[in-house]
Amino acid sequence: MNQFDKTNISDPFVSKNTIEPYSPGELNGLSFAVKDNIDVANEITGYGSPGWINTHSEPVVNAICLEQLLNAGGKFQGKTKSDELAYSLIGVNSFYGTPLNPKAPDRVPGGSSSGSASAVASGLADFAIGTDTGGSIRVPASNCGVWGYRPSHGAISVSGVLALAPSFDTVGILAQTGKILEKVMQVLLAENSNGSNAFSSVCFVDDVFQMSDRQILDKITPSLNKISDICKVQTLKLAEITDPHVNCNWLFEQLGFLLSTEIWNTFGAWIKNEKPELSSGVEYNLHGYAESANRKVIQSSLCAKKAFQNKISNFLCGGKILCFPTTVDLAPRLDEITPDFLAGEYIPRAMGVNAISSLSCTPQITIPVAEANGVPVGLSFISGYGQDMSLISFCNQLNT
Repeated sequence: MNQFDKTNISDPFVSKNTIEPYSPGELNGLSFAVKDNIDVANEITGYGSPGWINTHSEPVVNAICLEQLLNAGGKFQGKTKSDELAYSLIGVNSFYGTPLNPKAPDRVPGGSSSGSASAVASGLADFAIGTDTGGSIRVPASNCGVWGYRPSHGAISVSGVLALAPSFDTVGILAQTGKILEKVMQVLLAENSNGSNAFSSVCFVDDVFQMSDRQILDKITPSLNKISDICKVQTLKLAEITDPHVNCNWLFEQLGFLLSTEIWNTFGAWIKNEKPELSSGVEYNLHGYAESANRKVIQSSLCAKKAFQNKISNFLCGGKILCFPTTVDLAPRLDEITPDFLAGEYIPRAMGVNAISSLSCTPQITIPVAEANGVPVGLSFISGYGQDMSLISFCNQLNT
């Protein structure tokens, strides 16, 4: 299959084997789907890859997050498509097609939780579970005009979830509304919402605003004005929040190197021993970036990650929230997705912004706030580690 076949728009589901709720609970009446890197008993977890399917067997039990949702009254609608090996932010899979972006049909849905975002935006599920390593919940949520949530790292169980880069991998949620997102968070975090605003101020991250497309900035201005009306606000650069050398390009370099190292640790032996079928793009990325990453400098990058995490935590511990556009570019058009485009600046720009949460291990929620020429635009909020339920309460209050 041609990786860049623009007509290959596909159904968001890999399978539609439903499971009824185990018992009534907080999610009564809500339907959901899970990304195809999350185990469903007796179905091969495909990982968006025929090579993976051909070399792995069916799991015998459900992932813990799936069990939690079924026990809370949610109805399972099926498994959704993913980018191949969850190794992209675009949403184009050369083997299984590109799930529709129903809010902007000529645009990509974003990845790698592409099918999950598409299913929610299409109204085929009230919410969906995906994974986020370097932006794979947040980017498709913004592109498809739905709510998206990356938790405090480690807050939601990843038992039964296939690994990509384990020290960055998280289970995340895509939802039609903030209220639905809040209910699902309560179940997966096993934590009640306090409904209160525990935050003292909002900080606009100037680096991200300066990078953003003018169309995005124009459309989010009313939301920023609303925040300014009801909250104490300030505008700071990342260098002022953390250290003088920190900007989005530096964050991309640190995240990109650490992800590449872990991704090869995850897949290297499998690739060498099994020689699985891979698309040309994923094969190039695995060998050209992941395998070739210089392991001799990993200690310095790990130290840089820890220092950044500490600086962000210290800044946020006083009840502050960071706010910025979820993506600095509109969702790319399907006809833009070429090898040259993928080698360009879109992915480094998107990853640099998403690296704020990924490297600091903090929770991030993206809200659909506007459309620019018919393309959804998301606005993101980051709070201190462990303040996930307070953050969703704040976002829901803001959205009223």
